[in-house]
Amino acid sequence: MRMPLPPLQEGETLVLEIPPSAKTVTYYSLKAAPLFGVWFVGLLVFLVYAFKQKGGDPKTLLFQALALAGFAMLIGVITRWLWRMDVAQRHAWLTTRGIHVDSPVGNVFIPYLQIAALKVKEDWMQKWLHVDEIEITYKKENLTKKASIVGVENPVEIVEKIREFLPILDTPPDPLRGR
Repeated sequence: MRMPLPPLQEGETLVLEIPPSAKTVTYYSLKAAPLFGVWFVGLLVFLVYAFKQKGGDPKTLLFQALALAGFAMLIGVITRWLWRMDVAQRHAWLTTRGIHVDSPVGNVFIPYLQIAALKVKEDWMQKWLHVDEIEITYKKENLTKKASIVGVENPVEIVEKIREFLPILDTPPDPLRGR
């Protein structure tokens, strides 16, 4: 399904559409979701079983408390996974004036002049779940904000393409950093 083009300003032209990676979406739906489901159901069944078998034992209570802490962490991981899954199915577009990112809150436009940092995010989800993510830090109204393009097929190439559009900043070298 092709996403409709973002609202372009006068004189702005589309340079590149960044569609969601079929590899990422397929991996999530076929491999990762059942894995998280098995952990969730297994932990729940074990907690109920332990409570029925040894309800008054302090060791069981301690173990249940640790298991509940692990369960809370697992819920956090699943929530983060669901957010990335939602974002990974969205498009982004590079134009002559900036980047349009289809986010869960709507279309976000990031002018190239506002971009402060750009990187390929590498964490355990990127490594083990094959979720390549580009993180864009930008300044808007004196606030630093972040936007993500998740599920990118070739993130390094996309970052290099974005860097071609970034203006060269005329900032003096920082004597404390040695640059």
